[in-house]
Amino acid sequence: MTCATNKTVECGSVWTFDPPTATDTCCGTNVTITVVSTMTNSQGPCFATVTRTWQATDCCTNSTNCSQTVTIVDTTPPAIFCPTNIVAFTCSSNIAVSWTIGATDACSSVTVTSTPPSGTTFLPNTTNKVVATATDACGNTNQCSFTVTIRRPMLDYLYIHYIATNKVVLKWTNGILVSATNLVGPYLDVPSATSPYTNSTVPPPANRFYRLRCDSP
Repeated sequence: MTCATNKTVECGSVWTFDPPTATDTCCGTNVTITVVSTMTNSQGPCFATVTRTWQATDCCTNSTNCSQTVTIVDTTPPAIFCPTNIVAFTCSSNIAVSWTIGATDACSSVTVTSTPPSGTTFLPNTTNKVVATATDACGNTNQCSFTVTIRRPMLDYLYIHYIATNKVVLKWTNGILVSATNLVGPYLDVPSATSPYTNSTVPPPANRFYRLRCDSP
């Protein structure tokens, strides 16, 4: 009776035992092969052995055994999924940016870290590289990276539509509406102004100049 040599397979892969062969001097191939036992010795998600023992019995009821041991290891790094490059907007101050990184592994749990970490505060007008690392319970690692770019938002046009004497409707998309009584200012926020905004003629109107400022100070 001849069993296949022992072998090593990767955790999570599809594998099978290699069946033995047997012949007999008197019975030829008239030999019955049966599985006697299958024993598993697991040492956690990173290493395990599985041993199968077969028995061959000839036509005269003589028998003999042999076995094959398969060692299961985890040397495959986890899969890691970084977000696409991130663009965040701020007018002048620093801004905190958060992100989510995914990771999976066929055999064990995964720990994910990033440098810098999610929630880091970045300076305006900068492009910053983030490197993420996924580590499984067996010490296998994988990395991915993306960038975080901080820009100043672009303000939209301010559309002004005349509807009556000293009265207009203002429309815009991005920004906060401010006004002044002369062209050079000072400009102050128009309280609670949202687009579309209709100016008030009470108290008696004076010259009024409008423009938009960035959404944050």
